[in-house]
Amino acid sequence: MASPIRQYEAMFLLNAGYASGSWDAARSEVEHILHRANAEILHLRKWEERRLAYPVQGHKRGAYVLCFFRCEGDKVAGIERDVRLSDNLLRVLILQADHLTLKDMENMTPQPPFVDEHDFRHSRRGGGRPGGRDSPRGHEPRAEPEAPAEPDQRAAREDTHAAPQPAAPAGATAAVGEK
Repeated sequence: MASPIRQYEAMFLLNAGYASGSWDAARSEVEHILHRANAEILHLRKWEERRLAYPVQGHKRGAYVLCFFRCEGDKVAGIERDVRLSDNLLRVLILQADHLTLKDMENMTPQPPFVDEHDFRHSRRGGGRPGGRDSPRGHEPRAEPEAPAEPDQRAAREDTHAAPQPAAPAGATAAVGEK
């Protein structure tokens, strides 16, 4: 017994060099994988290309392809297997999307990446500094370095760090004005 035909949303991650070098070849490879599963493609387009958060199969950049299709539920595992066997397709995420209309699919646009304050504080390059390379607030001016102390202030600071003087013998008192 065949499973019911459902509507799915799939986000494919492609090797960026492959996708940008020949978009038609990349598109036809995604379509080929879907047609092997007897899927009816409703909408397919290149989503965006960006630097990945971490290397995926040795790739630091990736191109995302958003696709909506209909197929039998038991064919989804075959699509995921075909993506794993492909050299140019790095990953796929497939979700049920029965609630979306064709107009909703066409109106979807990429969102700017979300930068969380936690990500900013713990990033390697940002180093927790405001105005770092990954700063969500952009460039912030750095504080001016402290001006060198005046010579007499330097001497006063040196005196506070001088070696302690020996204590006066017990019972000895100094007269006022005497040293």
